[in-house]
Amino acid sequence: MTVRLQRIHESSRGPIHVVVAGYRSRPSDALIQSAGLRGSVYAVHWAAGKWAEAGTSVGVIARGMRVGVPALRTGKMMLGLGSIGACAGGALLLGAGQFRLRYGCAARDGKQLPALLADLPGIADRPVCLYGHSLGTVVIRSALETIDHDRYRIEDVVLMGGMASRLGWEPLADRFAGRLINLYSPLDRILSIAPVWDRVVGRGEVISEIVSESVSGTEPAPASGLIGRLLNHNLSDRLPSQFNAWAHHSGYWKHFGGFVDDGGL
Repeated sequence: MTVRLQRIHESSRGPIHVVVAGYRSRPSDALIQSAGLRGSVYAVHWAAGKWAEAGTSVGVIARGMRVGVPALRTGKMMLGLGSIGACAGGALLLGAGQFRLRYGCAARDGKQLPALLADLPGIADRPVCLYGHSLGTVVIRSALETIDHDRYRIEDVVLMGGMASRLGWEPLADRFAGRLINLYSPLDRILSIAPVWDRVVGRGEVISEIVSESVSGTEPAPASGLIGRLLNHNLSDRLPSQFNAWAHHSGYWKHFGGFVDDGGL
């Protein structure tokens, strides 16, 4: 799939907002517009996958149920439980494999985003804010790793329920001039079962890593590029109930506009 930008709202004034949704999801244009972002707003379309991909996993579970349930009803406990368990495990493996594929796509497609920004009207003179939700944070991080920060004026970077790692943001601090705003929830069950080995930004605070270059250990550590610019907000009490896992994970779209102050940009 070719990465592309979709215009949601265009203006000749104010910041340029670039919004990246996550795995198999994209909020409606109306929901993004309800955030009240001033200036131009664009959505990034990347190889996030489709819900049709889940059909394989559902089919595996269905086959297990067709064998397992009748077996349980006739008293064949081992056959019934074994069939259901084996197929459920297979479905989880398939789902994990699909997710890892999309994780790789997010990192790959993020590298293409800086080149797309070059075609936006006024990009040379206007500040740019980046927003990522779920796997969209991986797209954003990949873009920051490859972007020419002398060519673009990147201001705020907003992470929502993100699957990007909490580590390694300090080296990226000089790629943007504004704040790194992390909106997270420790109760996000979608993130707790995602096959990502690092601690992800969507489950806790990004910590500013200050690394000293001193050999003796007596010299002070250099100033952190994120000091005063890193904001973490726990939104677990504002999101839908954690027992509705998908609604909880997707609920950031109704709140993220309240954490963005673009009036001074």
